[in-house]
Amino acid sequence: MNISVYFKNLEKTDAIQNYIEEKLKNMASLFHHIEAVDVRFFLERQYQVCEITVHADAKVFHIRKKNKDLYAAIDAALDALHVQVDKHHKKMDRRSHEYDRRAVLPSVPEIPEGEEVLLTVYEASAKPMDDLEAILQLRAGRFRFIMYHHINEKKFSIAYQRPDGNYSIITPAKEEGQYAEHIVKFQDNQLKELSVAVYPMDRMTVAEAIEALKENNLEFLAFINEETSKMNVLFQTKHGDLALKRPPA
Repeated sequence: MNISVYFKNLEKTDAIQNYIEEKLKNMASLFHHIEAVDVRFFLERQYQVCEITVHADAKVFHIRKKNKDLYAAIDAALDALHVQVDKHHKKMDRRSHEYDRRAVLPSVPEIPEGEEVLLTVYEASAKPMDDLEAILQLRAGRFRFIMYHHINEKKFSIAYQRPDGNYSIITPAKEEGQYAEHIVKFQDNQLKELSVAVYPMDRMTVAEAIEALKENNLEFLAFINEETSKMNVLFQTKHGDLALKRPPA
């Protein structure tokens, strides 16, 4: 765990630094993946303040407590952090259970020939993200799949959970227009690659993708949009409506 401790307007002591570091290390098991922890101690009028910021599990946890006794402020901040993390996990568990209960997806509505269909279009975030962060968001139960701007490839990738509990990450291959599927296992807060193979990404129009989604009763379908030559994902919302996820224009 990478812990940074800062003192401002307060005397820095090894006793305080060792105390907070030991306490935080004991709380490490509360998180799946910790990116960084910042602790700041400073004086605010007659009070001593402990401010803790934890970047973990694709979320930022922030706590600020003050007391005339610094140790009391630290203990109060750690207790509040524990409560905040526990609430977050319970919220994610509820979302995950709600997703698990959706055993049967609503069928894709029949679209009479020549009739227009309402399609909601979403643009993927341009914020760079690595594979581990994407998988952590999937594990939090927020998405069935995630399209993200790969921090290394500088292109958009897709990740989703497989029926066997492992994860598939679909990324652009070195060959133009080709894609690779990396099957990975999440273990000890890390990703272990199990295999990699060419991923056949069909090139089709949105109308053809809708038809393919309907015929195969799929949750979502990744394809190359014939009009834009970019990877898109067609999917059903929890209400049974159709939606399209695409890279920003």
